[in-house]
Amino acid sequence: MLLQACLAAALLSLSYGVLASPTIELKDGSRIEGEIQSIENGVYTVLSPSIGTVHVAQSNIVRIVYSGDVSNAAGSSDKSPARDGALANEIQQLQTRLAQDPAAMQSIMSLQSDPQIQAVLNDPAIAKAIQEGDYASLLGNAKIQALESNEHLKQLLQQQAH
Repeated sequence: MLLQACLAAALLSLSYGVLASPTIELKDGSRIEGEIQSIENGVYTVLSPSIGTVHVAQSNIVRIVYSGDVSNAAGSSDKSPARDGALANEIQQLQTRLAQDPAAMQSIMSLQSDPQIQAVLNDPAIAKAIQEGDYASLLGNAKIQALESNEHLKQLLQQQAH
């Protein structure tokens, strides 16, 4: 149950991060910031405000950094109890693994059209907790807990469990 909650929190963080324009770090050292439009056959289509639409092969990507990623929250307040705990480390590892998996990212992007996920992502308290990496607060939130019955999220959790 805790693993499912952690994965749900990681998925929500990534979903929020997808909406918040991630930075894609490439093997050649360059970075592309923009909105991931789609992922097909291992190729990311990214809409960058500075260079327009770009197609990037997964094989050229070193990592994808999201604004809600715990590793990027170092400059924010250190008051979050999750930042120092094993929970934050587990979620960060899940985020990293999911961000590097095009199929998982495509599934996460599809969650954005789910009304229940939209309601969660539009909740200011949840958005703040995601931005601050406060996963302990997220896991205690009734709306997050209600996601355990969300069919789209259940399918994604089952895919990631295998």
